[in-house]
This record gives sequence, C-alpha cells and structure tokens, in this order.
Amino acid sequence: MAKAEYADHPVDLAVYLSGLYHEATHDLFRLNPHDGPTPRDLFDRFVAWGPYRRGVVE
Repeated sequence: MAKAEYADHPVDLAVYLSGLYHEATHDLFRLNPHDGPTPRDLFDRFVAWGPYRRGVVE
C-alpha cells in the first residue's frame, strides 16, 4: 500500500520505511530481546525493498 501511495515521492517513502524499521526494532528489543529476528532481517523486511537501496558492501 505504501509503495503505491508514495509512487511519486520516493524520498518520502524511504523516510517512512526507515521510521517503520526504527519502531519495529525498538518494539522487538523491548518486548522480546532474545528470540526475534536480527536487525538485518528487520532491515530487509522494512527498508531493503524501498527506493534508494544500495547493495551491501562486504
């Protein structure tokens, strides 16, 4: 849904997705710090599919 809403505003979408990632990370580590997905997994879920994504430098 967000991708369609922000189709003409990729920077706004990137900011929105980053905010969701921040909230999810905060909630996860506050509520369940030992058993959840890694920060990398959350990043892939919330941010990686959005605009302005660069490849990971190994």
